[in-house]
Amino acid sequence: MADLREDDRAQVLLVAGFVLAASFVALTLVLNSVIYTENLATRGADAAGGEAITYRDDITEGVEPMVESVNRNASSQSEIQDQLSRAVVSTSRRAARFQVLGGISANATLASINWGTRIGQNRTTGNFTNSTAPSSADVASDWTVATGVDGTRSVQLNVTDSAELALQSNGPLELQVTDGTPWVFRLFKNNSAGTTTAVEVDPPSGPSRICSAGKNPTVGLTAGTFNGTDCPGLEYGEDVSTPYTIAVENGRQYQGTYSLVVDEEIDSGDIESDNYGTAPDVPFTLTGVYAATVHVEYRSTSLTYATDARVRPGESDD
Repeated sequence: MADLREDDRAQVLLVAGFVLAASFVALTLVLNSVIYTENLATRGADAAGGEAITYRDDITEGVEPMVESVNRNASSQSEIQDQLSRAVVSTSRRAARFQVLGGISANATLASINWGTRIGQNRTTGNFTNSTAPSSADVASDWTVATGVDGTRSVQLNVTDSAELALQSNGPLELQVTDGTPWVFRLFKNNSAGTTTAVEVDPPSGPSRICSAGKNPTVGLTAGTFNGTDCPGLEYGEDVSTPYTIAVENGRQYQGTYSLVVDEEIDSGDIESDNYGTAPDVPFTLTGVYAATVHVEYRSTSLTYATDARVRPGESDD
C-alpha cells in the first residue's frame, strides 16, 4: 500500500472537493437548461393556443351581426344559406389577414344552420295584435304567438309613441311565457303624457320587479335591457321550462314595432299561420336562422387546431 503523508492526503481531498463542486455546477446548469427549454416550449404552445382561440372568438363575434342581417333581409332558406356562407368566408379572411404574415393558416366555413322563424311587425304605427282577428279588442288583443318553443332570441320592442301605452292600472300590454305557470312581462306608461314608462316582470315565483325609463323606449326583452340600460330582474322566461308558449294580452295597448326569433320552423305546426300576414306592414313570419355552426381551422408550425363554433346572437337570450 502506498504510504501517503498527511500533506498528500490533504491535497487529494482538496482536489476531490473541487471535482465534486464542478460536477454539481455542471449538473445544475444542465437541469436549468432543461427547465428553461420546457418553459419556452410551454409558453409558445400557450401563446399559439391563445391566438387560435382569439381567432375563433373573432369569427363568432364577426358572424353574429351577419346572422341578424340575413334574418332581416333574406326571404328563403337558400338565399339565407348563400348569403351567410359568403359572409363567414369574408369574415374569416378579414380575421386571418394578419396571421398570414406569421406563416399561419386560418380559415372558417359555414358548417350548418339551425332554422327557426322570425316574427315581427315593422309598421311604426302598428300595435301588438294579430293580423286576421276581428275588430273586437278582446279577440284581437289576446293571441298566441307560438307554441312548443324551446328557445327564443332577439326579442325587441321599439315603442314609437309611449303616450299610446296604457297606465299600469288600465290593462297594459302583457307578454306571457308559460309552461302552465306564466312568466309575465308588462309595459306601461307612468303618466297620461307618456313622458316616463316602466316595465314590470312577474316571475312564476318571487316578487315582481319594475324598471323605469323615459318616453319611447326600446326594450331588449331577451337581452334584459330597458332603453339600453340593464334592467335587474328582466330575465326572459325565468323559471319556465321548455317547451313553452308565447302569448300576448292587451296587444292594442301598444304602438311601435317588434321582432323575435324562435327555434321552431314556420311549417312545424307550432306557428299559427292564421295569426300572421305578409311583411312588412302586418305581423309576419319569415324563415330565419336561430343559430349557426361555423367550422374553424388554425394551423401554425407548432399547433393544429380545429373546432366547431356555435354562433348564437344574444347568447344570454336563452
